This record gives sequence, C-alpha cells and structure tokens, in this order.
Amino acid sequence: MINENIRHGDLEEVVDSLISVDEFEPKTGKKEDVSVIGFHVTEEKVGADLKNFLQKSHFDFRDVEVTPNPNEDNMYMVFVEVDRKEGLLSELREYVLDLENVSGKINWKVKPLLSDDTYDLSDPILDEYVISDPDKYKTKEEFEKDKETKKNESIENFLIDNAIIQDAVLENNILTLKAHKYNVQLEFVQFGEGKVTLEEAGISEAAIDYDWDKSLVKTLEGMRGNLNIIPINKHIVFHSPATDQVLIAKPC
Repeated sequence: MINENIRHGDLEEVVDSLISVDEFEPKTGKKEDVSVIGFHVTEEKVGADLKNFLQKSHFDFRDVEVTPNPNEDNMYMVFVEVDRKEGLLSELREYVLDLENVSGKINWKVKPLLSDDTYDLSDPILDEYVISDPDKYKTKEEFEKDKETKKNESIENFLIDNAIIQDAVLENNILTLKAHKYNVQLEFVQFGEGKVTLEEAGISEAAIDYDWDKSLVKTLEGMRGNLNIIPINKHIVFHSPATDQVLIAKPC
C-alpha cells in the first residue's frame, strides 16, 4: 500500500538492505514482550519519510521512531517496535514487501541479536535466532549458554552411543572418557561432519601417524566400539562410519 505522501520508487537507493532485529532496547515495553526492528537509511529526511509510510500502512506497530543522529556507519535508523508474538518473521516479510513499493526490490539481510552473522530474510534459520514467543525469550548470554549445553550433550551422546565407555563428559573444553579400567582426558578440538570438520580443524587424512603416542592410541582402540580411532597430526580423530561424523581431540 503506497500512502498519499510517498510515491512508487521515492525511496529507491536510500534504504539499506540490512535489518536489525532485537539488537536495541524497546521503549514501549519489556524486551521479552516487544521486538525492535531497525531499518537503515541514508538521511534523516528519508527516515522521516519511511516513518510516515509505515505509520500510514495497515500494519499495527507499537511505535516508530527515527534516530536524530547517524550511527558509526553514517546511517540513520528507523526503529519499529512490535509485539513479540507468533508469526513475527512472517509479518516482517510482509512489511518489506509493502516497503518495496517505494524502495524498489531489495535483497534484504537480517542481523538478529542472537547471532553474529547476517542472513537472507527468507532463510529458515532465522526461526532459530528470532524468538517470537515471549515466554521463550532469551538474552544472547542465555542463548549461547543453552547452545553450548546442547552441543556438549550431542558430543557426549556421540561417544556414549558408539564407544565402549561408561560415560563421557565435556566440560571447559576437556573431554573425559570413563571406561572400566581407564579414565582418559583429552582436549576437545571440533565435532561435526567428516570432511568439512577435518578441513576446519586444519588437519589432513593423509597425515595419519600411529607412532607419536602408541600407548594412548592403544587405550582408545580398546574403547572404540563402533568408531574408528585415527591419529592424525598429533590429534585423535573419532570417526563414525555410520554417520560420517568426526570428533577431533588431542592430548591435554
């Protein structure tokens, strides 16, 4: 819907593609209940035009405000406060479709509070990083802690389900493997899909070397169960042939 003051194409090349979500504190309520969506524009006047356009649209906003000064990137921001509720991302996609009537087609990117990366507005991964349920709202610190806990649990379960051990504990980057006769500690390096994870860790399958710590390799071989134990470049690689997942560690 184009309002009477702004015509088709009036905001072309003055609205940036980057959208901020939840990176700023709301003024109309608690952050658990209110999401702050930030658009970036080149001038304060453009911000005023965008504010006017949004306020005259059919969408229900709690508040729309333009910053009086540019940020460090010399961009002005238009903050839109909306209720945090189911369908938040769907509504955001509707906002920008409406906005494109005056801004032209834009390849929108979203920078959510809970991630250091930006994503295409259409990317399904945003459902993980943009919380729409007030009861499930988390700060970035809480989100990162939960994410780390889930990661540790998946690593521990990978070993418990596949190796002949009684327990596996990953804490403070130290992996402890508990078996009937042994208690082995290793420094955790990386976990994930085989080839990609080996490349990210900077080690090569061509550098297999069984001679550097025969005693440790022999001990781990006795625990391996369904896993392959591969010593590579002073690292130990636990490889699951069934899933092609690898866990990379090294002696403490």
